[in-house]
Amino acid sequence: MLPVSTAPRTVTVRMRTLLITALVLAGAGLVWFALTWATGMQPLLAGSGGTKPGGLAVVAKTPSVLGGTTLYRWRPGGRYVVTYAFHNGASVPVTITGVDHTFRAWVGAISGPALQNATPNFELLAGPFHPVRVPADGFREVAMVFHANPKGECGTVYSVDAVTLHFTTLGIFHNTQQIPLGTDAFYLTRRC
Repeated sequence: MLPVSTAPRTVTVRMRTLLITALVLAGAGLVWFALTWATGMQPLLAGSGGTKPGGLAVVAKTPSVLGGTTLYRWRPGGRYVVTYAFHNGASVPVTITGVDHTFRAWVGAISGPALQNATPNFELLAGPFHPVRVPADGFREVAMVFHANPKGECGTVYSVDAVTLHFTTLGIFHNTQQIPLGTDAFYLTRRC
């Protein structure tokens, strides 16, 4: 019969502890990588689109070689609509949920934007905005509606050259992305 050893088996205990620690660190690293990837996405690209100034008179048009920015004159009820087919360049779906807009006490010439659902031919859909799910490598149309601000102070000029969209990735991770308007940028002035 073999003698029974009473010496502690520290090698096995240490190896088990090291293995568990390595697995926990690897899991934490994967979670950190996934969260960084999901919250750092900038997947939305403005594709084809169009603009519709409604009730706003053109004061001056900058030549397109200089950027094409147009100056409009404020009128009550006037609005400027920019509609884009947004492309999702990510490998997972994203949902457009909102946009940064001016606050209630804003006194600039124009307020907004507000998001509005649109059709593939860039017509606005009636009703309130509903979040838009853009599939991976897919396109969906969304309109951004700017309104002539009735609280706008006389003599103000307000320029709009970008908007900040809110979206979620996989329906969980919330993020924002600034979308430049490029040649659809505009100025609005209120003269009294």
